[in-house]
Amino acid sequence: MTTSARVIQIAANEVGYTEYPPGSNTTKYGQWYGMNHVPWCAIFVSYCFDQARISLPIRTPKGFAYCPDGVRWFQNQSQWYSQPQVGDLVFYCWRGDGIADHIGIVESVNPDGSIISIEGNTAIGNDSNGGEVMRRRRDPWSFLGFGRPYAIVQSVPQPSTSQPDKEKEKDTTNSPKTPDEGTKTAPEYHTNLINKLLGKEKVN
Repeated sequence: MTTSARVIQIAANEVGYTEYPPGSNTTKYGQWYGMNHVPWCAIFVSYCFDQARISLPIRTPKGFAYCPDGVRWFQNQSQWYSQPQVGDLVFYCWRGDGIADHIGIVESVNPDGSIISIEGNTAIGNDSNGGEVMRRRRDPWSFLGFGRPYAIVQSVPQPSTSQPDKEKEKDTTNSPKTPDEGTKTAPEYHTNLINKLLGKEKVN
């Protein structure tokens, strides 16, 4: 099972949970986090990641409780995206003011651009403080952005910018050099290479 699938499975197993008493923001998630009786959508997400043994140290080792903190963290980590993938954390902005109001875990992405997400502290008619764990269908107008806390898609290897260590420099110096593809070969290259192989001269 992939990392994102593990998180989604844990979240899906929580669907149907409700706070008690209703309207109190009292939950097992808040008790676990150490901050009960407060809006708990981000705490729910943190709980799911913790249960999947995935670190999400945004504000504490356990995660975060305030959605804008999550936005800033993912942006600072260069893990902030405008298009969703399964397993992303979706941050919603209902008022269009650029401030995150709510969060969920993307379970699926629909062809029309909408998503199905699993969210804590939501309900029909109360998107951000409804007291239940639910699956919700959300349209793109509500998306502020997406945090991607793990490598859902394998990244393309990037050229190394680090300096070679002394041993590597030594090995490179003592080995015949091959001209880069697409560059013009110096007239003396092949002569020097032959001399190098014969032990007469080093390649420049």
